[in-house]
Amino acid sequence: MSDCLLRVSEAVAVNVEDIHDGVLEVRKSKTDQEGEGATLYIGESTCRVIKRYCKRAGIESGALFRRVRYHQHIGKGRLSAEVARNAIKRWASEAGVEGFISGHSLRVGSAVSLARAGATVVDMQTAGRLMPMAMTAYQCRGSMSMTTAVLSLRKARTSIRGRRSVSMTTAG
Repeated sequence: MSDCLLRVSEAVAVNVEDIHDGVLEVRKSKTDQEGEGATLYIGESTCRVIKRYCKRAGIESGALFRRVRYHQHIGKGRLSAEVARNAIKRWASEAGVEGFISGHSLRVGSAVSLARAGATVVDMQTAGRLMPMAMTAYQCRGSMSMTTAVLSLRKARTSIRGRRSVSMTTAG
């Protein structure tokens, strides 16, 4: 969910066949009602975890995320969005994460990480597949304060001043 900024409904809809060569093919989503789909990047470490999970669970095709029955028996039925949301909350709690946690937290967290890495709102909208600009900016407002246009301008001015003093020193 984090690598691809997936919504919970998109994550539970993933089939094993949708993942190949480090990409995920999302067949349909909330913002893609026509079903044109999207091709999304999956990090190497995530690919390794998915492969290991499928091997251990004996999953070769069909739903990637499945219901787990008694005694850890993995069924054939697709995991529901509600169960996935509850699992995210439970795992966050077990990991010591405090505050409001929802099924959307991994998507928001990825957007915040992108903002901290210097991504623009447009970059995040592209990665998140049409997140509304106001929502993206609101979710990442704190992280984006470190990458504002004013900050970029000041860094550029500082860089220019530094080059002028070096060239004057060299010429003098």
